Amino acid sequence: MALPFQAGITHTDGQYGFTSENFLVEGAQKIVDLGAPAIFLYMTPNFRSSYPDRGGQMWPATNPASLTELAQTAPFQQVFNMPFKTIVITAYGMVNGDNFALMGSDPNAAAAEEKEFYDFARYLYSTFAGSGKTFIIKHWEGDFIGLGGFDPSQDIPATAVSEMINWLKARQRGITRARQDAGNPQGIGVFNAVECSLVLDLARGQSKVRVINAVVPQVAPDMVTYSSWDSSMQGSDPASAAAAINLALDTIKKYAPDPLNLGNRRILISEYGLYENNRPTETVWREQTILETAKSAGLLGAFFWELFDNECTDSSGNYFPIGSLPGDPVRPQNGNCDGLSVIRPDGSTSPALTVMASYWH
Repeated sequence: MALPFQAGITHTDGQYGFTSENFLVEGAQKIVDLGAPAIFLYMTPNFRSSYPDRGGQMWPATNPASLTELAQTAPFQQVFNMPFKTIVITAYGMVNGDNFALMGSDPNAAAAEEKEFYDFARYLYSTFAGSGKTFIIKHWEGDFIGLGGFDPSQDIPATAVSEMINWLKARQRGITRARQDAGNPQGIGVFNAVECSLVLDLARGQSKVRVINAVVPQVAPDMVTYSSWDSSMQGSDPASAAAAINLALDTIKKYAPDPLNLGNRRILISEYGLYENNRPTETVWREQTILETAKSAGLLGAFFWELFDNECTDSSGNYFPIGSLPGDPVRPQNGNCDGLSVIRPDGSTSPALTVMASYWH
């Protein structure tokens, strides 16, 4: 892949917006307007709540039966045809959703998963051949899926490891077959990725059952994505922060096969964020460190969480509605949020924007 390092922006479930159009389209267009060449978005059965229509009325009246049908809806058509070079997608099929445990209980589940991802990848190959676009299709944070929660003291249970391997192998088989059947076309990339979310404890020598050591070697995915909160928020200065990130990345490199000979480009950081309201003095140096470290490590890219903050709560701890508009009776103000945003509720921009924009030219 001859792509330069991709500094991208995520758009999903943000709790405010600024226009009354479809929320997916609003956010993607804003990312284009900012100048970013790469976007990370979600394609799941929950698409209507993640990206409410508001005034746009662009979603179809009936729910799509597959990822391919969801890709053919007007909002996704509009976004896929925007000038993004790289599109990272957390994708769950319309058939099995995110229920990977079906792989252990339903004898038809793996075949259905493989078919849905095969069809989706074939659609992307046929529709965007020669476009220069790269699509990376992944799932949400694998270690927390396997653990069924957020307790890092636990190991992923053996049953969950087995089910995850079967589930992710099915997705990989579908995308691999689609690539072969499409004739390995030039000018487009469609890659399957397995996502890790707990790496640093293993990297620091703890004996842990994690996605990177228990699942990834068995699946041999095209790529590995890393939701990097466990390492990218470590350290109190650039040197100690970079050391933690590099330790995690070196561990991913150690365990991740490279079936397509992508080298270190087979890895990308799918999520990092800065908690600007809670850690205001860190925004600039920490983001510089994360992006510099990821680029120096040879990764394909790193994606900022996110365009509009999705962690905004009122005084009672209730989350605000997704995509609330100026003038809505319930809408967050800057102080209601964690500061996980490029664009704040008042429309001002984070200093993080200037840092990532330096990677766009």
